[in-house]
Amino acid sequence: MRGARWLVSFAVAALALAAAGASATPRVSLPRDHSGHPSAGIEWWYVTADGTGSDGRRYSVFFTLFKRGAFVLPTSQVVDLGSGKVVGHTEIVARAAVGTAELDLSLPTARLRYTPASNTWRFAASRPGYALDLLATPTKPYALHGGGTGVIRQSVAGPSSYYSATRMAARGRITRGAAVVRFTGEAWLDHQWGSFQDDPRAFAWDWFSCRFDDRTELMLYRFRTRAGAPLPAVSTGTFVRRDGRTRPIPEFGVEAGERALVAAGRRWPLDWRLDVPSEKLTLRLRSVVRDQLVRGTVLPTFWEGAATATGTKTGTCFVELSYR
Repeated sequence: MRGARWLVSFAVAALALAAAGASATPRVSLPRDHSGHPSAGIEWWYVTADGTGSDGRRYSVFFTLFKRGAFVLPTSQVVDLGSGKVVGHTEIVARAAVGTAELDLSLPTARLRYTPASNTWRFAASRPGYALDLLATPTKPYALHGGGTGVIRQSVAGPSSYYSATRMAARGRITRGAAVVRFTGEAWLDHQWGSFQDDPRAFAWDWFSCRFDDRTELMLYRFRTRAGAPLPAVSTGTFVRRDGRTRPIPEFGVEAGERALVAAGRRWPLDWRLDVPSEKLTLRLRSVVRDQLVRGTVLPTFWEGAATATGTKTGTCFVELSYR
């Protein structure tokens, strides 16, 4: 460990999506780019899942592995969406290398693996009394953001490589104490990398991923100032059709509702209205349970939770809210 200053630097960089870099960024090429990118300043693989356990209860699953330099930071959280209780949470920092030809990182308390033959991802995390082991396989083509290139620009900050598996069949196990719950549902994967630095105007962001019942999907994110005002030039979005083809979102609106969670020194909205004029979408999102904060010891605390979508389309969304 290098001390608190290094941890703060890692956390801020990991949760800052503003990308920097003057050189041209190549188009994302799969499956090659599923693996690691050592030249990137920071990189992460992220998955959320929503589904039902063998005990009849509904769960949300979150796992991310951040990589910066010679270090990785895997974190996970499972929430019981019936009771609102956190089933388990993990967060560690370890020295490890991520392969460039094959993605199979195994640590004593975390695992990230991609199997090309079956196009299957595995995400695992554990600590005493809790374990998560999740397998997810895309049921649609990977969505390359940035108009199908996999390269997005975020204002003056520069380019970033970014793609998603917007609909995946998920199955696995959640262990709590002596109880093992089998889990089945749907998942969403993000993989993003680049050489990131802070944009001095951006202090917070909202990120939305929605899987609709008609088998279309939507991704939106925007940055906000310290005062909460949106930065129009620092936002992006993608709409995914039923056949997997993508369309970029040129503009969208986000309006927070009145419900909120006051915790961790912040006020976290729990309802949102999303307007996407290019797709003629007006959506109302409502968090499934109030407290879905990921309370970090290394990473800053952020909100990462499941929400129900109604309006023009219905479905399930995950919302990420962050402040710095």
